[in-house]
Amino acid sequence: MGIENGRYDIELIKRTKKLIETYDGVFNLTLLMNSVLSLIVLPQQHNSRIRKLAFMNQNLDEIPEINFVINSPHFQFDPRNFNYDLKNLLNRIRNGISHQRIEAISEDNKWKGIVIEDYDRNNNLGLHLELTTSQVRNLAFYIAEKYLEEVGELEANAKPTYDF
Repeated sequence: MGIENGRYDIELIKRTKKLIETYDGVFNLTLLMNSVLSLIVLPQQHNSRIRKLAFMNQNLDEIPEINFVINSPHFQFDPRNFNYDLKNLLNRIRNGISHQRIEAISEDNKWKGIVIEDYDRNNNLGLHLELTTSQVRNLAFYIAEKYLEEVGELEANAKPTYDF
């Protein structure tokens, strides 16, 4: 099934969410981790290059849907010279994922969660994030849904109207 030009980001996010929601197999956590690229990294990258979405500029303390992230007892986030906002947090998560600074948290040989870290060029810790697998899913779905919601609003406002 083809994707209309200019809708790659929207379709990939929608299709990835649907895959996660409908998949019922033994590799659900593997699918979730692979899907994080579409549900978190893609919105972060498209925002920095193309979209410029308002929700990305929210202060982390003002987003109740992700309180579980910033209130985690092991959460460390150094905004450095940037804002304490969602855009900066997602950039750090993206760096950790892209540089494969991800470790599994296991208990009784079962995958319970992940640790994502981001370091700068001088090996200074910029992010340490520990999430359960359900929290990873909740964060990924929150980002994807907010992205689609705002893009949908932008697309609706940008569409020309025609009188026939």
